[in-house]
Amino acid sequence: MTVWPPHPLTPYRPLVINAAITGMIPTTDRVPHVPVTAERIVQDALACAGAGAAIVHLHARDPSERPEWRRAAYAEIIPAIRDQRPDLLICVTTSGRTFPELQRRADVLRLEGAARPDMASLTLGSLNFPTGASVNAPATIRALAEAMREAGVRPELEIFDSGMAAVAHDLLARGVLEPPLYANLLLGSPGMAPGRAGDLAHLVAALPQGTIWAAAGIGAFQLPMNAIGVFMGGGVRTGLEDNPYLDWAERAPTTNEALVARCAELGRLAGRRPATPGEVRGWLELAPAPAPPLPMVSG
Repeated sequence: MTVWPPHPLTPYRPLVINAAITGMIPTTDRVPHVPVTAERIVQDALACAGAGAAIVHLHARDPSERPEWRRAAYAEIIPAIRDQRPDLLICVTTSGRTFPELQRRADVLRLEGAARPDMASLTLGSLNFPTGASVNAPATIRALAEAMREAGVRPELEIFDSGMAAVAHDLLARGVLEPPLYANLLLGSPGMAPGRAGDLAHLVAALPQGTIWAAAGIGAFQLPMNAIGVFMGGGVRTGLEDNPYLDWAERAPTTNEALVARCAELGRLAGRRPATPGEVRGWLELAPAPAPPLPMVSG
């Protein structure tokens, strides 16, 4: 595994940008630019890739803008993205925030071929959000991790406090998780670690050695957590799932593309270009994405 000594002795690795573009909560009446249809999700994913994102984190929605767990909804999205950007890493949600049942949460992991995701979210514990609880029982966490391994999907560990980092160590020791690990560190909302520099540093130190991590802040904490993460040498998670504004003071609606572009600019200031999807695939030991099927040619 590549070792990255502290900057400036050796430059930090290129910046991994993960775009969480929809989520389960934002709706267009409150967040006008959040993509909720398959077509808009594809468009936003491609725009974020063009702005510097190597990973897109996807949530499907039904026609009423409610979260959708059925794999058929993702089968409309993933191949369409791959048709334009076959290299882009695609992560899907297995969140228990709306659907607690294991069968529903794992349904998206049964996709195959060009529709199979590269990664899937795995929250390593239960927590409270302002709008309700996300319940993740230990048995459910293990079952989802095992289903991901069987499907050849890399877990995107979702870590909201140091207890969840400890769970990562335990699952790694038991062989439920296998390196290399990737983790989103989410801070700044009630029920999770506060969005302060020391809290982010504490979570980073609590991770298994070698974990590739991305700093995420909720709401007003998105910019400071992204910026601190960039200058600490980590990656970033950004997007309308976590924050609807570019400037929290002005509260003007923004877009996913603009949030990704801001992270790319922070990386430029730190001397770190955006990592390419191919680089991130190499670091995470992920195979190239399956190619979309060739179009039928009539003769």
